[in-house]
Amino acid sequence: MDFLPLPSTQLPPSTYAEVRQASSSQTLSSSSAFNGRISRLPTELPIEVQSQLQLFLESLPDPDAIAQQVRTTLISQAGPIKPNSLPKPKPKDKPRPPLPPRVGEKLNVVSDRQEYDINTQVFVAEGNVVINYKKSELKADRVQLNTKTQEVVAEGNVFFTRGDQKIRGTKLTYNYGTVKGDLLNASGAVDLGTLQSSEVSRSPSELATNSITIAPIGSGNSSEGQVRRIGFIAERLIIDGDTWTAENLRVTNDPFSPPELELTTSKATLTPISPTQNRLDLESPRIVFDQGFSLPLPVNSITLDRFQRFAPALVGFDRRDRDGVFYQQSFDVITQSNLNFQLSPQLLLQRAFSSQSGFSGVDIIGVVATLNGAFDDGSSLSARASFSGLDFSKIDSLLRFNASYQMPVFGNHTLLSQYAFRDRVFNGSLGFQDVNNILGTTLLSPNYVLGDSQISFSYQASAQLVGAVRDDIQPSTIGSLIRVQGAAVLSRAFPLLRGEPLAAEKETGLRFSPKPIVPRLDAFLTAQGVNSFYSNGANQAVLYGTVGLAAEVGHFAKDFLDYTGLTLSYTQAFASGKSPFLFDRVADTRSLTAGIVQQIYGPLRLGIQQSWSLDTGNLFDSVYSLEYARRTYSVLIRYNPNQGLGEFLIRISDFNWTRPPSNVTNIQNGIEQRN
Repeated sequence: MDFLPLPSTQLPPSTYAEVRQASSSQTLSSSSAFNGRISRLPTELPIEVQSQLQLFLESLPDPDAIAQQVRTTLISQAGPIKPNSLPKPKPKDKPRPPLPPRVGEKLNVVSDRQEYDINTQVFVAEGNVVINYKKSELKADRVQLNTKTQEVVAEGNVFFTRGDQKIRGTKLTYNYGTVKGDLLNASGAVDLGTLQSSEVSRSPSELATNSITIAPIGSGNSSEGQVRRIGFIAERLIIDGDTWTAENLRVTNDPFSPPELELTTSKATLTPISPTQNRLDLESPRIVFDQGFSLPLPVNSITLDRFQRFAPALVGFDRRDRDGVFYQQSFDVITQSNLNFQLSPQLLLQRAFSSQSGFSGVDIIGVVATLNGAFDDGSSLSARASFSGLDFSKIDSLLRFNASYQMPVFGNHTLLSQYAFRDRVFNGSLGFQDVNNILGTTLLSPNYVLGDSQISFSYQASAQLVGAVRDDIQPSTIGSLIRVQGAAVLSRAFPLLRGEPLAAEKETGLRFSPKPIVPRLDAFLTAQGVNSFYSNGANQAVLYGTVGLAAEVGHFAKDFLDYTGLTLSYTQAFASGKSPFLFDRVADTRSLTAGIVQQIYGPLRLGIQQSWSLDTGNLFDSVYSLEYARRTYSVLIRYNPNQGLGEFLIRISDFNWTRPPSNVTNIQNGIEQRN
């Protein structure tokens, strides 16, 4: 379509119309709506362009005449009607009425300069461009948008936001209709502040045993200053709906540059599995430490969701079940929004070297299978089967299994149903005891705070069928009894001293820890009563009292002796009666526990914790650890000679990776603490 010639005194015709920026943001509709509103834009278009458009609209023919002519002359048509196939309008034809504007998404554009080509329907904006369209926001130095194809090309400092996804780059090619495109030199960050904390970023309290822990770094529930984001850089980011593919990707959980930890891969694809799950597929991934040393990551797929998973690989030590050192690697088998199933094969290295069959026997292979489920009604399921060998003729001595299902009841209480086969229980001075079978239900209360006293109160009640070694009959043998047990706990912490944390900066508060450390000194008191009744008429009632101190000195920011964590506690038990089982019998009426975590130099910390029975003077539990701690990762070696357990693993902050449980149930003040 051509414009009518302008008078000779006016400028030659132009193929585009220039739109001058108004004081407020301008909203553009689709091309048909634009044509329908041309006559109502006297302040946006030059007068010569308006006059030409008005003459053109008046010259349009009558639609009925066009339809009649098409019916009489059209012989065949392959595909849709082409614009040039329609007859040209005649001077006597009536003007065609304007079509109503098409209803659709509004395009809002703010920029320093805007141009629109009527023929090509291409819109160009330059200078501080901000475009809001289809629930997304695009910022760039220059943007070219085809309003017909909905394809946009943005250049310069490009910032693209869609939902919770925020990325930046140098050039974006994107189609709003197909939701496809690519971004060059892409970078961005994912905020993990609202996600559930992962165990890999827990403090050195894990240097202690499961029953009594050394005081954690920091205090309170605030996440301020913690490493809570994952940043990424990619040469090219390909967007295909909700699936993103990155080429030459680098991912880090370090907010500072250069990062002390990076995950690198030649190609990575992030695919949504469900509204609460994403799967990250990697090609030849590696972990780079401090811009130098790197290790291959023994996993090519990572699922990001609310479930805790075993670390991809670790070296462990289990003297009792696996004859020493073993290597474990974990794989996701089922990943759904409410269910996760993971297999962790184990190579029992020390058993293989000491066995006559070497690496050829089935007894050098172990497997751990873990199932976790979380459901919409608030209930959850957990099950774990551990095989310390694959010689199924000895399955009764190789398998340990436990399963639990918990659901909310009475508003804020929890009903926990459990079953365990060959539960390995550690009971202080009595050592390890195997519980052959245990089946039952426990009602758990929430933690109450009694008025303004700051005293915490909780209770539980359980009924269980227990099969374990009994020594109330001779000779000692495995017997089954029903046990009904009730317990209540009162506890109170007394903050004595508080220091000030250092600033959450690279060389101060966040030099060696993921959160600035607050120097502190606390005292704590605990009173716990446990009463157990057995179906043979036996009864064991115990009242425990614990008093202790916990302290943290220093900020863990200097090179030498800038962090000391201390814990000291004394427990006195007043018992009446005796359990017919050994696994839950009161063995130590007076016990003392002391622990220390000491910075040696730089990121190196040494941890020691020991527990003594003051009745006999014997040391019944101890843990030794050496940790290389950084704000984004840590390397940990831990060994418990009394329980014959140890591990060597690398933990990465803010990933949902956790160290595998030790398959040991510890007795804490008469209550089994199953993990």
